[in-house]
Amino acid sequence: MLATMPAFSHLAKFKKNQVFKAIESAGLNPNDFKFEDKDAEVRLKHRWSESHFIFGGDAGHYIGSYVAGDLPDWPYEVYSWEAVITRVSGWLTDVKLDLDTPDLWAEMQGAAELLGGTSGEANENAPFTPEERKEIELRLREVEQGVKEAYLLSAEQIQILDAKINYLIEATGRLGRTDWHGVFVSVILGYVLQAALPPESARSMFWTFMKLLRIIGHLFGHGFPELPTGGA
Repeated sequence: MLATMPAFSHLAKFKKNQVFKAIESAGLNPNDFKFEDKDAEVRLKHRWSESHFIFGGDAGHYIGSYVAGDLPDWPYEVYSWEAVITRVSGWLTDVKLDLDTPDLWAEMQGAAELLGGTSGEANENAPFTPEERKEIELRLREVEQGVKEAYLLSAEQIQILDAKINYLIEATGRLGRTDWHGVFVSVILGYVLQAALPPESARSMFWTFMKLLRIIGHLFGHGFPELPTGGA
């Protein structure tokens, strides 16, 4: 169990410089961090997330805690500044991983807000006409082929993608357009998560498919708004 944290009002300049270099070594921008000096601690805060590292204690007995993204608060107690820097470096690795990992569920909600408002025929959940079904199939096949060419998918990933696209094409014959829209977003998100692609590839692929809804927006009784570039 950690001891009560004694007063810790500041970090010496050379220690802050070492933290600066650790941030750079982790591939992060020092400008995205700030020090907050308080009565009993010094907090290194990432400006754009909940990630932070608390320095407490004194020379020879450092105590504190750190948080990376939405991970739990993690306490530490070490007995040298070198050990603190080691903890800081490990924390920065986790911070970078958190920043590089897309929250696809949140992006799906954003997509639903951007694309979910419908009017006219869409509110009536009207079925697609045979001509509309053909158009959707054509567009889906185009995007499917583009995804296969753009990403290094395994044979298993390609097989699953084919099954998902076939399912969406088949669903146009039995679902109303509003229902199909919701199924489309869910199926594509599920595939991207299942494929376990690198974060940037996952985000890019997800929004490539979402942009298809803008292309076929006229089938839903209105046009869709511009979508974020790469899901940003």
